[in-house]
Amino acid sequence: MIHYRTIRRRGTVFVGEEGDIKHRRVAENQLINERHDMRFLIASIFLAGIFFAGSVPVFGQQDGQRQMQQMQQMNQMQDNINRMMERTRTMTRDMAHQVEQSQNEQMRNQFQMMHRFGEQLEITLGNMKNTAERCELMLQNRDMMRNQDMERDMQRMQRHLSEMNEAMDETIQTMERMTRRLREHQPD
Repeated sequence: MIHYRTIRRRGTVFVGEEGDIKHRRVAENQLINERHDMRFLIASIFLAGIFFAGSVPVFGQQDGQRQMQQMQQMNQMQDNINRMMERTRTMTRDMAHQVEQSQNEQMRNQFQMMHRFGEQLEITLGNMKNTAERCELMLQNRDMMRNQDMERDMQRMQRHLSEMNEAMDETIQTMERMTRRLREHQPD
């Protein structure tokens, strides 16, 4: 008696005799491979869905972290500007005091020039502080920062403000050295 075994494969029916072992094994292996491939495909889609669903908040967190870092940099810049303003204010007051105290006309003129220069630095620092505050407000505006070009330009502007901040700090250090020299060379 001959027994037939039917194995379905994508709509195709393989029929083979019980004794036709090679044909039957090939058909069974194909069916097993297809089931394995289908399970693998379903598992891959499932894992990709989990990864994508999990990664969306991560991307949002990265944007939030980047925005937080930018805000911290702006706060540091504003703190630095405040310190520079205080240093400049102290120096300007000292120069005003030196103008009043100086007996030598030439020294009085030099102290007065330094005093006026210090006043202008204070005004410039005040403008820089206002600019940094406006920049910070723009960074906080989510609608504004959604546009990638706008975000890139804001980062560029923040970098330029940081460079200006460093240049201003160097200017104040130079002014402090000049002030020290003026005091040291002041005739008694």
